[in-house]
Amino acid sequence: MLTELYCDKFKESAPQPIRFNSGLNVVLGTEGATNSIGKSTFLMILDFVFGGDDYLNLSKDVKTHIGDHSFSFAFNFNGKKHYYIRGTKDHNEVLGCNENYQPLNSMSIRDYREMLSHAYEIDSIGISWRDAVSPTFRIWQRDNDKPTLPLSRHRTDTHRSGIVRLLALFDMLIPVKNALENEENARNALAAAKTASSVYQLNIASSKNDFENNAKKIQELEEQLKEVQNSFGEKLPSELTEEQAKIVAELKREQTPIYRQRTILTNRLNALINNHAIGSERFNKADFEQLKEFVPELDIDYLTKIEGFHAGIKKLLTKQVTDEIKATREKLRIVNVRLNHLDEQIINITTAPSITAATAQTYHELKAEISSLQNANKNYLVKEENRETLKKTQGIVEETTKNLLNQIEKSINNYLKKVDESFTDEKRNPPKLSLKNIDSYSYAIADDTGTGSGYRSLLSFDLALLEHSKLPVIMEDSFLFKQIETEAVNRILAHYNAIKNKQIFIALDEIDKYNGNAKEIIKNSRCLRLDSNEEALFGKEWGKK
Repeated sequence: MLTELYCDKFKESAPQPIRFNSGLNVVLGTEGATNSIGKSTFLMILDFVFGGDDYLNLSKDVKTHIGDHSFSFAFNFNGKKHYYIRGTKDHNEVLGCNENYQPLNSMSIRDYREMLSHAYEIDSIGISWRDAVSPTFRIWQRDNDKPTLPLSRHRTDTHRSGIVRLLALFDMLIPVKNALENEENARNALAAAKTASSVYQLNIASSKNDFENNAKKIQELEEQLKEVQNSFGEKLPSELTEEQAKIVAELKREQTPIYRQRTILTNRLNALINNHAIGSERFNKADFEQLKEFVPELDIDYLTKIEGFHAGIKKLLTKQVTDEIKATREKLRIVNVRLNHLDEQIINITTAPSITAATAQTYHELKAEISSLQNANKNYLVKEENRETLKKTQGIVEETTKNLLNQIEKSINNYLKKVDESFTDEKRNPPKLSLKNIDSYSYAIADDTGTGSGYRSLLSFDLALLEHSKLPVIMEDSFLFKQIETEAVNRILAHYNAIKNKQIFIALDEIDKYNGNAKEIIKNSRCLRLDSNEEALFGKEWGKK
C-alpha cells in the first residue's frame, strides 16, 4: 500500500508527509465546492506516483507556475517500507531511497512499474501494471468516466482491450492468451497482405469469380504458348521460362543489326575480289598486232606505251585493293565471331536457334501474362487462407472465452444487484453488465439514463472489481459524487470504509450535506484538506484574475 507522500511545493499547512490509510483516503474540498484548488491535481499526482504519465500532460499549468518538482513517497509491502522519488524533470527515472529519502539507486519507469506489479502480486495475470490500474483511476480530464464504458482507459479504447483486461483481473486471461495471440497474428497477417497489396501494387484476384476467370484465361494462354513453341521448328528440350524467353528475344534483337553488317561486308568483299581479278589483266604488243588486221592505220607503238602507263597505275591500285580485301575479311571474321557467340548463348538456352526475335517476344509476353495471372490467383489463395485461419482462430477464441466471460458477468452482476441496491435502498434498478463476446459488451441501468445514476453505476462497478478481482486500488474524483443522491453517497462512503485490505482514494466536497456517520468517516479518512488561496494544493490559485 502507499503509505506517505511529500512535496516541498505543497502548501505550508499540508502534512509533511501526507499519510495514507490502508483503506479509504479522502482529499476534502470546501463546503462551497470551490473549483481549481487542487483536488483533481492531487489525484493526478497519486496516479504519477503509481507510474502514470497523465500528470505531465494534463496538469501542465502546475509546471508552468511552479517549475520542475519532485515527489517523495513510500510503499509498505509485506510489512517492509520502500522509499522512492519521482520528479517531473527526469520522469522516466525513479530513485530508490533510504528512509531519509537519500537516493541509493535508480531504475527506469518501466522497471518501476514492473516492480509495482510484482509487489501487488499481479505480475502473472497477463497484462501490465498500468493496464491493470489505469482504467479505474477516474480523474477529471482522463476521459475514462463514461458510465456505459466502465472498462475503457480512454474514450477511444476498444471493447476488446477492456474485456481482455477484465479477464486478466479475474486471473482468467492466461488460459486463453495463446488463442488470442493466434487470432491477433491471423488478423495481422490479413491486414499485412492487404497493406502489401496496396503499397507494392500486388496483383490479387478480387473474388472467387475473378479467380475462376483467371484460371480459364491461364488455360487459354497456355494453349497459345504451345502453338508458339511448335512454331519454333524444333522441339524444346524443356519449356522456356519467362526469363529465358526474354533473354532469347534480346539476343535475337542483338543479332539483327550484326546480320545486316555481315551482308554489307560480304557484298563489299565480293566486289573487291572481282575488281582485283579484272585489274590483273594486261594487253601486250601481240594483242595489238591482231587488232591491226582490222585497223591498218593503228599505231601499235603508241598503244603499247599507253598500256605500259596503265599497267603502272593498276599495280598501285591492286596493292590498295589487296589491303582492303584483307581488312574487310578481318572485319567479316570479327562479325562472324560475334554472331557465333550469340548463337552459342541462344543454343545454351534453347535448341531452337531459328526462333525470330518477334516469335521470342510473343513467347515472352505470353509467359509474362500467365505468370501475372498465376500470381493473382496465388495471392488470392493466400488471402483466403488467411481469412480462413482468422475465422478458425476467432471460433477458438469464442469457444475458450465464452464460459469465462459468463462466469465474470454472473459474478459482477450478482455483486451489483446486492451492493448497488444497498446504495439506493432498493429503490432503483442496479446496473447490469453484458459480456456478449470478446469484442463486445454493454453496461447500463434499465430504464435509467440519468447522470447521477450513471456515475453511481461507475462507482459500483469499480467496487465490484476491487472486491472480486486482483485490482489493488481505485481513485474516484469529486465530480462523480456531485450528481449522485446524497443518501446514496452516505451509503457508498460507509461501504468504502468497510474495505481495509485495498486502498481507495477519493476527492469530495460539501461535507456538511452528509449524515453524521458519513461525516465521521470523512474526517477519519481525510488525508488532505484543501481550500481557496494559500490553502490550495500548491499554496495559490493561479486561475484567478
